[in-house]
Amino acid sequence: MILSRRWMLALIWLVMTPRACSFQQADVMLRRSCQNIDSQLILQAMDSQQLRFYASGNYNSIPGLIGLGRSLASAAVETVLSNGTSDSISFPQSTSDFRAQPKRGYGPYIALTTEERDLFRLLRRARLETGIDTTLRVAGGWVRDKLLATPEFTRKNPGEGRLTSKYKATSMGRQGTKIMTSMEGHKPVDIDIALDDMLGREFADRLNDYLAQVGEERHTVGVVLKNPEKSKHLETATMKVGTFWIDFVNLRAEEYTQESRIPELMRIGSPAEDAFRRDLTINALFYNVNNGQVEDWTGRGFDDLRRGVVATPLAPLTTLLDDPLRALRSVRFAARLRFTMDDSLVEAAMDRRVRESLAEKVSRERIGGEVDLMLRSPDPVGAMRLLINLNLACTVFPVESCCNNVDLDRGVFNKGLELLSITHEHLTDCRLFPPMWCLSKRTYTTHGTTELTLREDEEARRLLWYASFLKPLHDEAKGLSKVKKSKRDGKKANRSAISRLLVDELKRPNRDAESIEKIIRGANKFTQLINTGSDLSAISVLLSDIRVDECLDSPDGSKFKCTMNGKTVDSATEEDPMWKHAMDFRLQCFEIMNNVGPLWRAALFLSLSEHMSEQFRGDLEYVIEGDIVDESQEELRQGEIERYDAFAIAMQRIGLVGIWEEKPVLSGNEMKKILPTIPKGPAFRDVMDEQRRWMVLHPGASAGVLVKHLSEKFPDYS
Repeated sequence: MILSRRWMLALIWLVMTPRACSFQQADVMLRRSCQNIDSQLILQAMDSQQLRFYASGNYNSIPGLIGLGRSLASAAVETVLSNGTSDSISFPQSTSDFRAQPKRGYGPYIALTTEERDLFRLLRRARLETGIDTTLRVAGGWVRDKLLATPEFTRKNPGEGRLTSKYKATSMGRQGTKIMTSMEGHKPVDIDIALDDMLGREFADRLNDYLAQVGEERHTVGVVLKNPEKSKHLETATMKVGTFWIDFVNLRAEEYTQESRIPELMRIGSPAEDAFRRDLTINALFYNVNNGQVEDWTGRGFDDLRRGVVATPLAPLTTLLDDPLRALRSVRFAARLRFTMDDSLVEAAMDRRVRESLAEKVSRERIGGEVDLMLRSPDPVGAMRLLINLNLACTVFPVESCCNNVDLDRGVFNKGLELLSITHEHLTDCRLFPPMWCLSKRTYTTHGTTELTLREDEEARRLLWYASFLKPLHDEAKGLSKVKKSKRDGKKANRSAISRLLVDELKRPNRDAESIEKIIRGANKFTQLINTGSDLSAISVLLSDIRVDECLDSPDGSKFKCTMNGKTVDSATEEDPMWKHAMDFRLQCFEIMNNVGPLWRAALFLSLSEHMSEQFRGDLEYVIEGDIVDESQEELRQGEIERYDAFAIAMQRIGLVGIWEEKPVLSGNEMKKILPTIPKGPAFRDVMDEQRRWMVLHPGASAGVLVKHLSEKFPDYS
């Protein structure tokens, strides 16, 4: 039976049109209608969209695709389509034919440390001496990061052409912002060894046997059993060898169901199968320990790494629907490595089905973990921008569920991105031109504290990125109606929207949520102080050279030395108006510092960023000419920076850094002796608060003066 191509196309279009019947019914009709037609002719008659569907759903019945599995069948189709049309189809006959041999090379260019060289030499000896034929391959980020450190793959000036300004077109991530750290900071800690013919535990036992034979100490082997819920799909053997923790695991192949990101089928696979089931081409490279070469089984890993592109080994939509978490991993690696997401991957990540699958198939713990890693990356701004531009932000941050299901302005994410961008950019600039209060050698610490600047404190920076991005949400949610409390909620009913989002939806620790809210509240308090004129009080402190310095060897036992214009001041009796004004300023700042604690720098930085954001927004309403805008912005920016610098230095000089660690002069028991009739409860708390207030206003004053003050202040309790 011979059919014309035109007739065949018409027949296929008719039977595969969803309005006429389902795809499954169409497949049956197609087979009945074309029993005597070579399946190769049928495939040649399909257009690319029909071909993709047919290959993904009928790979077990199409000659040449039998046994490949859905993922590799889809990959075969994509490979054919990238080389031409469906007229030139030539499907691989087996999995091994899909890529029989990998691209190899760059092994000699990888700079192994002495410890790594000794480790690989040990593994090769153990393999030979125990008579096994296993091929040992290092997998994962170790290979990628080693290649990125070589001249062949080193990219020049990855931060050039940034598009952080809201006045320019939005970027898809690579050109997002300045970065806080360089690629030199990514040093692998663990090494994953993939095995092609035995279990990880078995090889670890063989390695221990060899160590015993040569008179060396055996190492303890920990076995991580299969646990799909924690993304452990095959058993892993872990042991420490030298300075490295080594994970021995099998190469694997997997198939997914529609309902879950956990593979339905899992088995030991070939190197090609293992490479193609990985999330990204740059993560699918292997370092062959046996011969010292790097293997690229996908055929794209080297090129994508060289070009700085994040792409998937298989068809992007297939990859993301199999495991939607890969959409977030793609964003994370783009931000971490400063790479560009491949256009086809961007298109797939924006597909509605990916968002739905991400919400339905991926646990909130895994989503929250990816967000946290994004904000730890060198470019948290680029990561958040990608989430917004890919329409993933509302799925990742389901804010409505945290705000009584009230519809919030979707622009809250853009506002958060703008604030995060300004905060990140200014902090990055401080690495090159640090203000005095950000210099490690010029920090003023009291009360026995040791303080780090934000440039040195990675943990504080991570919390600051969270606070910057979520502050617009925090401020908007405060204006919403209160949540109806339920007795079953208990204390949880009083939590803020930020706490609900971080703890309930992103599954972050309570301490993270509390710290982030401290930064936000502290920023609001600092802004309120500065807007009401306290910045002028700070300038008066500096002009009068008022200082409260820690004094460890004072003859009278005082902990602090107070000076003004170079002269010693008795804080208990000094009546100079400038001094008293400075102490009032000290008390105002103390309330914030005591609540925020070591995160005060992050809170002050956030307040500064919000001020600059508001100034820039207002400036654009009146100025159109680009050069004038830039000049006006820079003047405003420098003015705000100088204003906050003076405020911060003043707080440092009057002994507020570490004041949250200051112990009361009189303990509770001592207070009862001085005021014997003081009742318990609020009255006692009022007395202790008054003691604290007096200590702030009179730093270093003696206990006797404090006792006299309290006796006069509370005569009824004396």
